[in-house]
Amino acid sequence: MDTRKISFDILKRIETENAYVGEVLDSALRTMQFSDKRDRAFITRLVEGVIERKLSLDFLIEKMSKQKNGGSKTGNKKSKNINIVIILRMGIYQIKYMDFVPDRAAISEMVELTKELGFEGLSGYVNAVLRNISRLKDDNKLDSYLVSKMDVRYSTPEWLCKFLVDTYGKEIAKEILEDQYRDHDTVVRINQLKTDKEELRRSFEQSGIKVKDGILSDRCLRISGYDSVRRLPGYKTGAFVIQDETSVYTVENIGIKPGDKVLDMCAAPGGKSLLAYELSADDKAIGTIVSRDISESKLEKIQENSERLGVPVRIIADEDDINSLEERYQPGINLQLSDATELDGDIISLPEDERFDIVISDVPCSGLGIIGRKNDIKYHMSPEIMEELSRQGLDILKNAAQYVKKGGRICFSTCTINPAENGDVVRKFLDSCQSTEQSFEIIEEKTFLQGIDGSDGFYFCIMKSC
Repeated sequence: MDTRKISFDILKRIETENAYVGEVLDSALRTMQFSDKRDRAFITRLVEGVIERKLSLDFLIEKMSKQKNGGSKTGNKKSKNINIVIILRMGIYQIKYMDFVPDRAAISEMVELTKELGFEGLSGYVNAVLRNISRLKDDNKLDSYLVSKMDVRYSTPEWLCKFLVDTYGKEIAKEILEDQYRDHDTVVRINQLKTDKEELRRSFEQSGIKVKDGILSDRCLRISGYDSVRRLPGYKTGAFVIQDETSVYTVENIGIKPGDKVLDMCAAPGGKSLLAYELSADDKAIGTIVSRDISESKLEKIQENSERLGVPVRIIADEDDINSLEERYQPGINLQLSDATELDGDIISLPEDERFDIVISDVPCSGLGIIGRKNDIKYHMSPEIMEELSRQGLDILKNAAQYVKKGGRICFSTCTINPAENGDVVRKFLDSCQSTEQSFEIIEEKTFLQGIDGSDGFYFCIMKSC
């Protein structure tokens, strides 16, 4: 298998389609599920690493090109050819960050790939740039190129580095930025409807998987040293679901009781809804969970996870009106296509004491809390998009307030660490309530910072309707 050519094709598609690495890489790996796991691991490491370090790699390409060509326009043209840029990114990443790949092999393979793609005339340029990188590494001089500027050092856009420094101070900002390059365990939440922690731990350990306890929730284990989630013991039988501990901790603390009616407004891929069901079900009562999202593909993901975990699930069709929640929804997971930014007139037409006990609003956000797991979010985000997301979050939160009964609770959450999308939204919402008959009090509010709290970055605020 030509792992480097496959990696190039994946990276080329990501670049030309401005696509997210997870979507393209997952699609490619599914076609290779029966290939050698070492080949899949190599491709994953190379593709994710190149994307993760893209700004740093491009900085080195530009530096080496100018040195080789004396700053000439010819050198500039070569370094702007996207095919050659991708090849050089791959080569430099292998030399700098993949110690198990000999420099000579990395250089040779990239030169051959250049020729294979029809750029034989540029193979000498590729060879020269990569050999120069290798020499600088051997002389312990390569790192000196990358330490001067924070954006280059952490391969993170300059505006985002400044934002983090301005928001959290330089030292915490450095911890947040460095965390994206640390190894992160995968967090699994035990499906207590089917198994328990010790049984799942044993099955993992018997398969050679490294297991640690969660730090925020007893329902969680942290695992590493495995090939594919779908091949983990217990995956097919629904013994667990992938869900970060911050999310689990949040749902555990909302106050969901057996028999509660819960609305999850932006539910995909379903982790919060499924845990809400588990918390709302006992021998005497089963909760009714309404899981909504904006597209059928998102609902299909929730349905897939529900069925795998053995949770009853049904699809709700649109209806003209509704006389009660019990009339439309049944105990278990109820999937419903819905745009959370649009107010549901059917629900607000109900008497206030007949609405939902719990409303979960895990709103679309900038994702700055998970840049260590989704390493290309930082390239797709901007201050303008973050500002729009904060406005959207406020709209969704205002709608959520209309759906909860008196004495019920709202949970507003995001996977970002941008205060403008988090606490600022909550304060604006609470201020807006002063001109209405609604009143809410904060029960619990917390921001988790990656690199500081041992988890992904995450924010939640639980409020009670008074």
